[in-house]
Amino acid sequence: MKDIITIPKNGLILIAGLVWCVAGAMVCKIGLPLLWTLGGTQLILYPLAVVIFLIFYFLIFSGLVIKHTERIRVRPEQRLPFWNFFDRSSYIVMVIMMAGGMWLRLSQVVPNWMIAFFYSGLGIALFSCGVRFLGAFSRKAVLIMETEQVIQSDRLE
Repeated sequence: MKDIITIPKNGLILIAGLVWCVAGAMVCKIGLPLLWTLGGTQLILYPLAVVIFLIFYFLIFSGLVIKHTERIRVRPEQRLPFWNFFDRSSYIVMVIMMAGGMWLRLSQVVPNWMIAFFYSGLGIALFSCGVRFLGAFSRKAVLIMETEQVIQSDRLE
């Protein structure tokens, strides 16, 4: 049974990439149609979306890609449960962000023009970092780093 729910560490990077890409696509599905509809009359929404993208991509999500890749890489096990692509705090943040976003949209507390630029920038940043995970998966970055450490430790002995 243990082998059924565990996968190689590099597979966790694949799962993370797919989850982030799907999440980004879902957020974009909400934001981009609003941006294209409202952006024709409110051109400021486009640069605001770019600012949101830059903030989330460079200041938040890129660091999380590095953090999760490194966290998985340093684990001594070669196979881990498939849900270990995130740690506990990341799951909590994800649930809070999803619930908060749904509440804000459904309660109509936030106007559509704000959702348009915020969700567009956020969604593209999420998707872009998902692509970064997929790049790490394709390069087998988690496994390559382990091999390099073994080679370096052999040289020191």
